[in-house]
Amino acid sequence: MLVLAATLAIAAALAGCGTGSISPDTSERGGLAALESYLQQVEPIRLAVNRLLEGADPILSADHHRRISARQASLEIGGLERRFAAYTVDVAAIQPLTAQLRFLHAAYAHTYILEDAYLSALTNGLAARNLDRLPDTQSIQRAAIIQWRVGLAVLARRAGLNLPGDLQAAGRGEIAPSPAGS
Repeated sequence: MLVLAATLAIAAALAGCGTGSISPDTSERGGLAALESYLQQVEPIRLAVNRLLEGADPILSADHHRRISARQASLEIGGLERRFAAYTVDVAAIQPLTAQLRFLHAAYAHTYILEDAYLSALTNGLAARNLDRLPDTQSIQRAAIIQWRVGLAVLARRAGLNLPGDLQAAGRGEIAPSPAGS
């Protein structure tokens, strides 16, 4: 139900694009510039986060197979979490130029908060070798990322912009590092 409500809210917000006293041509050019500016800010962070989180799998696999100690696994994931926290600040600092992009970005930026909380809990759980209390945020994050991706695709279509190909996969893969390793 929450996903449906959010989807309807995004559709309503996107339906408002291009309305007002600005000519459609001027509005489309402004939308294109705003979207390009946003992508130039968010893409380097998103791609760096993807690379960073890929580093969790070898650590978690080594822990799962007891090739490293609980303390070592916790220290390594803790280091990864601290680097992720810096990206969380970076993504929160982005200030999109249009209301539609601000709306989409707010949901996307919140996924970083959820992932940071998960990584923190994972760090603590690894140290205690007790992963029973990890927060289950994956479905919420996935829905928000898919809504963000679809919203960007709609805005890009209107502006005549092709989105980066890898952005089309956003929300389709693993969201949170799996304690059992991949």
